[in-house]
Amino acid sequence: MAYASPDDLRRLLRIDSFTEEETATAELLIELAQGVIEDETGQALEQSQDTVILDGPTDEDPRYHPASGSRRLILPRWPVTAVASVTLTEDDEELTFGKDADYTWSASGILHRRGAEWPSHDRAVEVVYTPGYAPVPAGPKRITLRLAAAGWSNPEFLAAETLGDHSRSFSAEALGMELTAADRRALGAYRART
Repeated sequence: MAYASPDDLRRLLRIDSFTEEETATAELLIELAQGVIEDETGQALEQSQDTVILDGPTDEDPRYHPASGSRRLILPRWPVTAVASVTLTEDDEELTFGKDADYTWSASGILHRRGAEWPSHDRAVEVVYTPGYAPVPAGPKRITLRLAAAGWSNPEFLAAETLGDHSRSFSAEALGMELTAADRRALGAYRART
């Protein structure tokens, strides 16, 4: 699933229809623009089901307390819309969801352990969960389309051209897929937590 479609780009560019080759080019430009956004946010924004194995909290974790360990684990992607399973890997124990059971979770991607601490060793907890947006919000979609349109308008990566004695200069940076300061501020709301 992409943040925008070739048809979205076609309408933005005010082109009546794309050929098969132009559609493939539009898909590539959207994919590249999406990569620029994911590099900035540190996470994919589209919704997917992910399986992750997390290290348990240690004394190097600021949330860890030597007397009580830690009852919170942060999932790598957010927002979270579902948690299918949480399993302690050491003994393959699947935990039960619920405030009167083993764990709860929040949309912000935090697993809360109820009545116990998370194990504090490497590869301690396996989580199957659904993070991301469906659909991707309008802000990232707008930025994706702007970046893809910039690439569409300069398909040869032309950085400079002189007409007298004809000189041309090409550069990958000339593709035009550069985030502005306003883009970076807008994407700040979608950054992964570290």
